[in-house]
Amino acid sequence: MGPVFGYFPNAQNGWLLVKKEFLSDAKRVFSGSGVNITTEGKSYLGAPLGTTSSKESSIAAKVDHWVKEIDHLAKIAHSQPQSAYCALTNGLMSRWNYLMRVVPDLGDKLQPIEEALRFRLLPAITGRSNISDAERRVFALPARDGGLGIPIPTEAAAEQYRASRSITEPLVALCTGQNTEPLPNIYMAQEELKGETKKRRRENHRETSATLKNSMPPTLQKAVELASEKGASTWLTTLPIRAHGFSLHKQAFRDALCIRYGWDPQGLPSHCSCGAQFNTTHAFNCHRGAFPTIRHNRIRDLTAQLLTDVCPSVEIEPHLQPLSGETFPHRTTNLEDNARLDVKALGFWGNVRQCAFFDVRVFNPFAPSHANQTIQSTYRKNEKEKRRQYEKRIIDIEHGSFTPLVMSATGGLGPSAGVFYKRLARMISQKHLSPYCETMKMIRCKLAFSLVDSAGLCLRGARSALHRPARLDLNDTPIDMIVSEGRL
Repeated sequence: MGPVFGYFPNAQNGWLLVKKEFLSDAKRVFSGSGVNITTEGKSYLGAPLGTTSSKESSIAAKVDHWVKEIDHLAKIAHSQPQSAYCALTNGLMSRWNYLMRVVPDLGDKLQPIEEALRFRLLPAITGRSNISDAERRVFALPARDGGLGIPIPTEAAAEQYRASRSITEPLVALCTGQNTEPLPNIYMAQEELKGETKKRRRENHRETSATLKNSMPPTLQKAVELASEKGASTWLTTLPIRAHGFSLHKQAFRDALCIRYGWDPQGLPSHCSCGAQFNTTHAFNCHRGAFPTIRHNRIRDLTAQLLTDVCPSVEIEPHLQPLSGETFPHRTTNLEDNARLDVKALGFWGNVRQCAFFDVRVFNPFAPSHANQTIQSTYRKNEKEKRRQYEKRIIDIEHGSFTPLVMSATGGLGPSAGVFYKRLARMISQKHLSPYCETMKMIRCKLAFSLVDSAGLCLRGARSALHRPARLDLNDTPIDMIVSEGRL
């Protein structure tokens, strides 16, 4: 019937799978057709069909092949951990995920894959020789829940197969019952089942995450909580495209993982040039080398660049008007005549005549002063400090609006900063006719990589004069004199 409809099958690529008692009849019926006949089994759309021994042999061959690919990826991960991680999560994992969905009772057969992941690939990616049970279970969580999005195959197989059976049930009923129900109804039913499956999976991840957090050490528990903030994992799930600034070298990627999970990065000095003991917390706070200021300025400049696309009169570090005896209710209000904020933009909040002022603060969530606070209360505390310092002065003197842009060094945004960047994404998406969700992803990604780069600078930047050249003093000899005397 195929040629009638324009389909001309290649018999040599076709396989007929029959039971042994029908083998002779099959050979007689298909004699001379070129169709291959077997009673053992064959792979169909990547899933093995046939006898039990044939299916097990096919699965074992696939698993062995994937283990070899993981080992090869582990060799790459020693020098390119970010690329190896992305290749695993965006490519290789989808192969055995598909097999999980079409083959029941697959969990035990995937044990070699889990061993290769835990004992060879994950140590190569993270730079840690030993991955504990607690860490492996954290890594199995999605990135948005503080994990790495690398499930344990032996445990994920059953859920994947159950979800696949549930979603395809309407199609199976249609085929087996030879039903003539319109296909749009089937598609709608499948979409509902997909939504239910995603919701159930999300609830399972939240329950697992909550259970794991209760059994974690306090340091790891807070680290996972910070990594679970919206936008804090964007740098991890983005493909390492160098042209967009999304590529990290091996040390930067592993340092970012250490900060994410509260590990001690390798190769750090024992003491800072200021004399204090050197660790991640001190690196984020120490002003020797001005690296926290550089981190702040990068976020300030990025925000100003984005604002320039949609607002007129964008200015970095605008001076506020001098005071003429005005008083304010808060004692902490900045009363200096040379006071400056980080960014000013005209008409951002809708009033075309009103200037919006923004002040950036990037705080260290691991600082001792924040140890006994929840991350939400830390955001509120920092926002209140900024508002007491500037808001009343901006409203009364400048007749403008003030928004504190508070964010953590790990990538989370405070409530006011979240509202600001959402509105900014909306304005940019409307101007460029691009989807809002994609614009917001781009902004979060830019912020995340800026913070990751700045964190690496805080950890690895040269603070001591022994590790950096002396500054060229141009005050003693002006540049124009050097050029004149040297006839340059």
